Amino acid sequence: MTPLLGWDVGGANVKCALLDGRRPEMRVHVAERAFPLWREPNRLPEVLGGMAREQTRVLSGASPGGVTEMVVTMTAELADCFATKRDGVHFVLDAFGQAFPDAEVHVYAVDGRFRSPEAARAEPLRVAAANWMASATLAAREFPDALFLDVGSTTTDIVPIAGGRVMARGRHDTERLAAGEMVYTGALRTPVCAIVQTVPVGGQPCRVAAEHFAVAADAHLWLGRIRATDYTCETPDGRGRSRPEAGARLARVVCADSELMDEADITAIAAAVAAAQVRMIVEGITQILEGIRPWKPRLAIVAGNGAFLARDAVRAAGLDFRDRARDASPAAAVARLWAEAGLRRRTGE
Repeated sequence: MTPLLGWDVGGANVKCALLDGRRPEMRVHVAERAFPLWREPNRLPEVLGGMAREQTRVLSGASPGGVTEMVVTMTAELADCFATKRDGVHFVLDAFGQAFPDAEVHVYAVDGRFRSPEAARAEPLRVAAANWMASATLAAREFPDALFLDVGSTTTDIVPIAGGRVMARGRHDTERLAAGEMVYTGALRTPVCAIVQTVPVGGQPCRVAAEHFAVAADAHLWLGRIRATDYTCETPDGRGRSRPEAGARLARVVCADSELMDEADITAIAAAVAAAQVRMIVEGITQILEGIRPWKPRLAIVAGNGAFLARDAVRAAGLDFRDRARDASPAAAVARLWAEAGLRRRTGE
């Protein structure tokens, strides 16, 4: 069976999943590359082609031309280099056409169906930001009554699942933000000044500067929740990803520096940032649970590179959890869902 590539193209990261064969239970190899699309949008075909070549090397003897079928989901359309989401969807589909002119491409939509690139162009808002639906749908196969939480580098998806069905109230981004089903906080890229308004300094609350001095990744690196290699986004000051450099950025959020603050001071700031993110996610969970009474799940499925934040949040909300940090990647999810649909077609189910 020929391999299949699943893609999740974001505005800051591109993920590619190689499904070795066409059975949903086959192993998946997921690769991720940080790519600030808004800065160099015209390089997207090059990035896609390079990642495909790297992935096919995972298969012994495979060549880039060996992958002739791909499935795609995206959130890149929200990047501010595009005037509208329609423009963004069209741009991403054009990039796939340039990078893989001979491949058959299928685009995942928020209704859980796959569309041709032509159909996706005709209804771009149906395929915009549909990646959460793929991950949640796959999780529902194994956990029919649960909350699905995926904390990524930028946002957190909170999706209710009941009776094996995704029960989200929102479909597009604005509806999901209003419903609490998307919380705009993530493990890496979120600016500290968008997370907290005050942090403790010397035991007293201190307002933070409304400047892009530090991001969530600095707090979690300082606290040991992530490693330097996990800090895949750009640093706010263009400096490195060592713990001292992260600490210096955290000190700057209160207009100080590493000479003016000791480790305990910086730890207090980092801990306040992490705690605030957990509270934000708990607020989303609470809003969803209040909106779907009397049903209340006892279990949460946590995923994403910020799964540690999801675990803290679901504990605070009084839920048990199961960790699916890798298996629930949207790139892997769309590949498995397409393979599953193909199996049904072949068996006549």
